[in-house]
Amino acid sequence: MKRVRIGLCMGDREYGDRFTGCLMNHYREQLELHIYTETESLWLDVAEFDVILLSDYEGIIGDQAKEKPVIYLYDREEDVEPRQEEGVYFVDKYQEVNKIVDEILKQIGEEIKSVCQNGSLQGKYQVIAVYSLAENEYQLPFAVTLSSILSEKERVLLVDMQENSGLSQLVDCESSSGLEELLVMAESGTYSKSRIVSCIGHLDRADVIYPAHNTECLCEARSTTYQKLMQLLAQEQNYSTLVLNLGSRFVGFFELLSACQNIYLMKSRGGLGQWREKEFMEEIRKHGDDWNLKIKEIEIPLAASPVISCERLVEQWKWNEFGDSIRRMMPGVVPVG
Repeated sequence: MKRVRIGLCMGDREYGDRFTGCLMNHYREQLELHIYTETESLWLDVAEFDVILLSDYEGIIGDQAKEKPVIYLYDREEDVEPRQEEGVYFVDKYQEVNKIVDEILKQIGEEIKSVCQNGSLQGKYQVIAVYSLAENEYQLPFAVTLSSILSEKERVLLVDMQENSGLSQLVDCESSSGLEELLVMAESGTYSKSRIVSCIGHLDRADVIYPAHNTECLCEARSTTYQKLMQLLAQEQNYSTLVLNLGSRFVGFFELLSACQNIYLMKSRGGLGQWREKEFMEEIRKHGDDWNLKIKEIEIPLAASPVISCERLVEQWKWNEFGDSIRRMMPGVVPVG
């Protein structure tokens, strides 16, 4: 993805350091900063940039603004009256940085859109949940295997909502954007497509959202926020299937679960895990009568040798009998025999 080239000159050194530091920490995949100490030098290179960002108001700037959009970050408390001038835009400097970034993207043609507020998961796509009470260390490899098999025929996105699932060990997590930022977009109701793309990576055949750095946010978000996020991702990125690797229960957990077309439930072979599963099944039946039609019980096969890595395990599962059993569970597959 092409990064936005910004020519930047900040007279307020302290504010400039904090502002540019925040941009580099959270938007390095989207923005390319070229920092100047004098505006005269910046104007000499104006043709190289997509947008100019300044903090000191200089009055009418002449023909330079006709070449590139110029954004002034100003303090509303100061006695500076924003001027109506072609190509010049005044933005309050003391607000959330993501709102300033939205303004930058808007001025260069990146449309800032609104998230649909109904939060419904109805649409031309399916949502599949993966969940476990007793065998949760196998949730992630199973979710990856399932996503990979599904992506053989369709466009699939894996959304990891399980705390410390191990996903960061499988994908390049140098990106500062991920599930946290997507949840903020869904909650605030506005987004830009380039910001969505910066939060998504690749894992095997499927796409995957970079994991949350602060996993506390996973249970703090509400069901309506997650539902708006799923709708946003499916429609803007054209995914036909979203695979949710679920973790701790948030407010409205069962509401979101009931909206899924299929639920893959990891089964324990014995011990107290069976008690937990029995209580779970009793609990979900209180939320509806059609759960048995959605739930597909998965018994993880015993490993013939010690598990070396998640990648190796996924590759084994995909091409052995376990992978075949997963394929037979796919929607539209008619059982044989």
